[in-house]
Amino acid sequence: MFKTVAKLCADNNRHTVVGLLQPLLQLQRVDTALLQLAHHQSSLAERTSLAAAKAGLVATQGKHNKLLTELKAVKEDVVALEAANKKCEMAIQKYSQQLKTVIAPREAEALQHEIETMRVERSGNDDKELALLEKSENIESQISELAEQIDSQQASVEQATLALNSALTTCEADKQKLDAQRSQVASEIDPKLIKLYDVKRNKRTTPAVADLHGTKCQSCHLDLSVVELSALKKVSAEEFAECPNCDCYLVI
Repeated sequence: MFKTVAKLCADNNRHTVVGLLQPLLQLQRVDTALLQLAHHQSSLAERTSLAAAKAGLVATQGKHNKLLTELKAVKEDVVALEAANKKCEMAIQKYSQQLKTVIAPREAEALQHEIETMRVERSGNDDKELALLEKSENIESQISELAEQIDSQQASVEQATLALNSALTTCEADKQKLDAQRSQVASEIDPKLIKLYDVKRNKRTTPAVADLHGTKCQSCHLDLSVVELSALKKVSAEEFAECPNCDCYLVI
């Protein structure tokens, strides 16, 4: 539970453990603030808002691009139908010219059948083309609406980006202040003590140095028993008191 610290200080410059732990406690508080700031920075509401804005924009752009591809295919189909109708017109004209010169009834019937077939095909193509043109207009209307939505969403992404950058700037300013504060506190502590503190801190997720408020350790937030509290009161001036539950250094 206790750690001798006499060797950490020169014999002619030895302090009480409380005097040693108080600066370490201040250092721990700064380190805790730095950890909290890092967590805050990683979970900024502005970061979530930007991610949502970008996701919305990407989704809308995906729909927009899909419709553009669909519109292109529809227009290609229209062009193909128009080309097919031109062939029908040419065939009708050809068969009509031939019909004027034939004498045999069977040949005339065959030509008339071909002409009628071409007319039916042309009529069907006209119906298909009309349906495609209506579809094209509908797609173009959707594309126009999505284009407006994309413009709005891009503006939202820009605003969200500015908001996040502003929040990150604030966090960075806060970090610089805490870093300066940490350097100041650390400069007043024996490097050997800082090394000892760092070794313990790097092995845990809770504070390495904490207060004892009443019977509760402020690192693990567990109550100490009467026996444990009694043992802590008997700690010599050359020992670090440690929490029997979480092993942190206790300032008592």
